[in-house]
Amino acid sequence: MNGDVIAIRRDERRHDEIVRRGFTRQPLAFDMAVAQALAQLSYAAWQLPRDQYYTGGDRFRSLNRFRAEIRADGVCIERGDDREPYVQLAAYNPVLPGTRREYQALPDAVADTPGIRQLMAFHLVNMPLSTPGTCYAVNMHVIRFAASPGRPADTSPPGLHKDGEKYLATQLLARCGAEGGEVVITDNERRELDRFTLRELGECYVFDDDAIWHMLTPVCTAGGSRFGYRDTLAFDFLPEGWEPS
Repeated sequence: MNGDVIAIRRDERRHDEIVRRGFTRQPLAFDMAVAQALAQLSYAAWQLPRDQYYTGGDRFRSLNRFRAEIRADGVCIERGDDREPYVQLAAYNPVLPGTRREYQALPDAVADTPGIRQLMAFHLVNMPLSTPGTCYAVNMHVIRFAASPGRPADTSPPGLHKDGEKYLATQLLARCGAEGGEVVITDNERRELDRFTLRELGECYVFDDDAIWHMLTPVCTAGGSRFGYRDTLAFDFLPEGWEPS
């Protein structure tokens, strides 16, 4: 790979929580570049195309692809092919079994910034499989769940599920006029480990899909609101050669 190498140190507490519990909610390490990148994506969320594969409510999303390699001196990141469709195996999404979903990519001016690459590298160095030489495919999604009275937005599939990607990291970009959207995490025996609601820009959680089940409760309008929304930035990290169990 010929991308830029981002020198970054492992956060041992985050790494150990993913190994021990299967997930972590440790705060992000912010600097101006990361904060600016998240703010730019929050603004870009207003221009997202509608998710044509979800008809139960109003969702909007984009997809940008990257590749990454763990090196002894940091993480090398380069752009991937945004034209490649997004596919989940039927075992993980029976609502859209094997559907080749095509999503529009955000322009590089907001999707491929120093802050975004730094954030990817920060997550990648903390993954249990990240040893020098490990390569990853990285999917970057910006997703809006929009709600109106009587028309909530839900995940697909709804309820407890696995996504079929190895590691996932979700950061909140914005939330307004909404209730619901509570994250629930259980172990593989469906025993609840945690539940929480993301409320602040950059608040995040990261998990190992093999180790836990998770769900997001439907996003609805709050009080007398006529419109509500929850915007997130999500990364899928798929190590080269890895297959879902």
